[in-house]
Amino acid sequence: MKKIIVALHGLGNKPEPDVLKDGWLKAILEGLDRIGKPHPDIPFEMVYWADLSYEAPLNAAEKDPEDLLFLSEPYAPGSTLSAPKPQRAYLAVLKFIEKHLDRFFLRTNMEEIFPAASAKMMERYFTELDTYYTDECRSLDNKDCSMKNATQERLIRILEKYSGYDILLLTHSMGSIIAFDALSNPANAFEIHTFVTMGSPLGLPPIVARNFQSQKTETPALRKPRAPASIWPHWYNLSDLRDTVALDHTLRDDYAPNARGVRALDLQVTNDYQIHNEPNPHKSYGYLRARETAEIIDTFLSSKRDHSFKGVCRFISGNLLSIPRRLKKWAH
Repeated sequence: MKKIIVALHGLGNKPEPDVLKDGWLKAILEGLDRIGKPHPDIPFEMVYWADLSYEAPLNAAEKDPEDLLFLSEPYAPGSTLSAPKPQRAYLAVLKFIEKHLDRFFLRTNMEEIFPAASAKMMERYFTELDTYYTDECRSLDNKDCSMKNATQERLIRILEKYSGYDILLLTHSMGSIIAFDALSNPANAFEIHTFVTMGSPLGLPPIVARNFQSQKTETPALRKPRAPASIWPHWYNLSDLRDTVALDHTLRDDYAPNARGVRALDLQVTNDYQIHNEPNPHKSYGYLRARETAEIIDTFLSSKRDHSFKGVCRFISGNLLSIPRRLKKWAH
């Protein structure tokens, strides 16, 4: 079966589609080279939606850092220096937050305890995410379409284009929210072979609550949100512990498995992106060239689909379980 990697970027303005696509591909190829598994011709399609919020893209030729179109974080090859590891005090705080986040902000019925506060936080710090959820119409190419529908439509068009392919859906930051919503809609009959979320805020209580309420309309007996039914057989969630956007780094405990038993496999990775000695552990390029991402992409591109029952069992045991073993090896 033919294969395709479909990529969905995250928040904020971006450079022109071709420039962004080129940067993502360079980062992916860099990661594959690191693990000694080069793939010269990668089937790749970028879903670009920054133009729905911004009238002009970021410009690599702009030299003034004060200009709104200045590209402050272009693609840059990874450094040979190791990325700094989080300090113990930070890890202790992070562990406490992850353990108690849902209890502080979600009721047992998955409703938000402080909905007004979370709405204000999104309005102030995550403008596009606030627009997405409040359904305000700011789409520049379709004034009659909500932002939520406009962004999802971009993804749906590409997924329909590759119907019948094995699809690896590679999403970053808010892109993971858009993809989750599109895949959870029962009207969209997609088949996603491998779903990858990088630096995802899907574990934040306001987003978990929204996903639960959306799914509960279709399944009233639902106790917690679950993985979209269209994902089979893999969902990998990658995050760097220093990434504050992915504050809840474990999605496996937030989302129940879908009917086919698929749920998130959480992997901690090192995002080594930096520019002018300034690190950004949330940047897409750093996630794309991480060893774990490269292993996932190589496995996807190299594997041959066997539709027999034994073949499916071999695929799951050979590939799903191999990544934790590799992580253990790297840890030593």
